[in-house]
Amino acid sequence: MTNYLYYNYANSSVCKVAEEQIEYEPCSSVHRYFDKECLRHGSTLKGRKTAYANQMNQKQYIPVIVQENPHCIFFPIKPLDDPNNIWICYEKIDFVTYNKKTCTIHFKDHTCLGCKELHRVQKQMRQIFRYLRRLDV
Repeated sequence: MTNYLYYNYANSSVCKVAEEQIEYEPCSSVHRYFDKECLRHGSTLKGRKTAYANQMNQKQYIPVIVQENPHCIFFPIKPLDDPNNIWICYEKIDFVTYNKKTCTIHFKDHTCLGCKELHRVQKQMRQIFRYLRRLDV
């Protein structure tokens, strides 16, 4: 499974990174890729995002719940219109180390990703944790 993904404009594809391996999937956008993945698991991307936004009262940086069981949740670390946006797979995170202005996301496959969006990563992980606890009730 993918640790994180981003859109590669040079070859018009979604770049999926896991265990230091990169896989390219031709697609017109990350949005289109997630919609296709959500549809494979029974819902549209819009439906998944609307449900999460309503349940968590969140308006920006909405995670994508690709599938519910087992959980497959991706969250953005930059604005959606940022061409350098990266989508992190919540389930693949082992732990995060926080510094003053940056953080390092450590994945379960022992790879890492440095990130300058320290507060966004903290907030997203806290919100997703709360969301998952609601599902378990």
